[in-house]
Amino acid sequence: MKDRTYNILFFVLAVLLVLHFLFYPLNIIKDSPLSGSFHVPEKQDFTIPDYLSKRYQDSTEVFLKYNFGLFPGLTRVHNQVEYSFFDKIHVYDVHKGKDSYLHRYVPGYFEGKQFDSYTLNHYLDLLNRFADSLKASGKTVIWVIAPDKSLVYKETLPSEIEFKEPINLYYEGLKKGLHSGKLSYIDFNELAIKEKKKYPFPVCNKGGIHWTQAYSARCYDSLCKYINQLSGAEIENKINYYMTGTVWGPDYDIENAANLLIPLERDDSCYLAEVTAVKSVKNKKIMLVGDSFCHAWMWNKFFDKNFSPESEFWYYNRDASLLDNTIIPRNPDNKSIREYISKFDVFVITYSAANANMLDYGFLKDVFGE
Repeated sequence: MKDRTYNILFFVLAVLLVLHFLFYPLNIIKDSPLSGSFHVPEKQDFTIPDYLSKRYQDSTEVFLKYNFGLFPGLTRVHNQVEYSFFDKIHVYDVHKGKDSYLHRYVPGYFEGKQFDSYTLNHYLDLLNRFADSLKASGKTVIWVIAPDKSLVYKETLPSEIEFKEPINLYYEGLKKGLHSGKLSYIDFNELAIKEKKKYPFPVCNKGGIHWTQAYSARCYDSLCKYINQLSGAEIENKINYYMTGTVWGPDYDIENAANLLIPLERDDSCYLAEVTAVKSVKNKKIMLVGDSFCHAWMWNKFFDKNFSPESEFWYYNRDASLLDNTIIPRNPDNKSIREYISKFDVFVITYSAANANMLDYGFLKDVFGE
C-alpha cells in the first residue's frame, strides 16, 4: 500500500513537471510570484577574495536556484503534495488542523504557561493608574481582546494536539484581571464563540489567522457602541454585509503564504462588509495600539470614518500611522510618551488572545517611563 502511494505521488509529480517544462517556455503557464515573507537572494558580484573563499560560488548557486524559471511553480507543486498527502504546511508555526483548518500557534502554546503574579499585577496597576488619570480629564481607555482562532475553533485543532481547559492561561489571567479590576474591556473571544454560526460568514476563515473583514466590521460596530457608553459620544454606523465573487485577500493570509496549488474551501467566505458612518465624532482623537488584528479595521478605514484625522495607530507600539494609513514618525518631537499622547481622547489597546502573554508590548511602560 505504501509503495502504491509513493508510485502515485511520483506519477503526479512527473506529469506536473512535464507539463511545466512543455508549456512554460511558450508563456502558456505563467507563474505568479510566491507569497509570504522570505529572503530573496541577491546576485553576488565577482571578486577574487570571494572566489577564493568560495563565497562567490555558494551565493551564486543560491541565486541561480532561486531564480530558476520554474521555481514558483515547483514550489507550489511540492507544497501541495506535502499538504495533501502528509499534512505538512510550509509556513512558520502553522499547522494543518481538522477539516482543512489552518492554525498558527507558537511552541509551548498548549503547555499551560501563565503570568507570574508580579508581571500581571504590575501591569494592571499601571493600567489602573492610566485609566484613573484619563477619567479625571474626561477620557477613556478600552482593552480589546481580539479572537484567537485556536480558541474559537478549538474543535478543528490538529488531532495530535492534547490540551486542557482553559487552553490559554495568559488570556484567562488577563481577562480575569481586567474584570476583577473593573477596567473597561471587550473580549471578542467570548462573543465569537457564541456567534460563529450566527452569520453567513465565519469569524475566521479556514486559511486565515485573523478575523474576517466582515466579522471585524461587526466587532468594530460593537466597539463604537461601547465607546459611546463610556464617553457619551454619539457614533452610529450602518453596516451592509454583501456577498462577492471572491475573498478579501488578507482573509486567507496564511493559506496565501503556504503557496498551494489548490485553494481551500471558501464557499462561506465570499462576504465583505461596508461600513457607512451615520454619526461621527470628528473632534475626538483616538489612539489605537495593537497587533495585526487592527489591520482589518485600518486597511478598510473604519476608524477614519468616525474619528479625527489626527488620530493615530501604533502597530505593536512601534510603527505609527494616521487613520488613512499614512506612515508618520512615532512621537516626532521626542517628547515623553505621556506628554505626547495627552492630545488623544480615546485609547483602544487591541491584541489577540494569542498575544496575551506580551500584554500591550510595552505601551504603558513607555507612558510611565519605565
